Amino acid sequence: MWIDDEMLMRCHEDRALSVWVPEYPMVVLGSSNRVEEECLEEACLRDGIPLLKRYGGGGTVLLHPGCVVLSLGLWTEHPYRNDRYFSMINQALAGCLLSRWPELEGIEERGISDLAIGGKKIAGTSLFRSRHYLLYQASVLVEPRAQLMGRYLAHPGREPEYRQGRSHEDFVSGLSLYVPALSPHMLCQELEQHFMEHLQEDEQSRLLCSQPSQWPHILRRAAQHSAFVSL
Repeated sequence: MWIDDEMLMRCHEDRALSVWVPEYPMVVLGSSNRVEEECLEEACLRDGIPLLKRYGGGGTVLLHPGCVVLSLGLWTEHPYRNDRYFSMINQALAGCLLSRWPELEGIEERGISDLAIGGKKIAGTSLFRSRHYLLYQASVLVEPRAQLMGRYLAHPGREPEYRQGRSHEDFVSGLSLYVPALSPHMLCQELEQHFMEHLQEDEQSRLLCSQPSQWPHILRRAAQHSAFVSL
């Protein structure tokens, strides 16, 4: 996916942030996902929905103009401990949301790395690791548009326990349901300006300055282009 490559090309930065609102719907598969299992291919083909594959893991998602995508590139002290880095970044995301909109009280981490309110998913995340470099991505639902998810996404082959077999419509929520005046572009601006203020490392999730010795490996990966297929 192009945003993966754009972020990897910024590996010379200690911390790189990109926040954007998709202009049109697109399906993005995790690195191990298969189109025939995760997508409703005929509907995607009929409606011209692009199918892309990201470097990071996690489930297949539908990006659309009602969500905000946050990508974060970091240099980490520990090449493993993904659970700690997931938690650190998710806490920063939740903290940024709550500091601006206290109405979102109750936001919590669920499953492996989702953010949810009242048992309903409001953000999905993924990680890509290359030695000490970490690429985190989150899609935050402002306007859920669950009917579109049901139109283009199959029920996932693997799901977090807290989903309990629920359909897309019953499983996801959106921030605008709690903050009616909130729009994707308002959220985008808030995250661009204040997300980094909430990123707090600890003993188990320390960050490093950029590591020039590892740049060539990462830049070679970015040059491979991760776009999967466009229907």
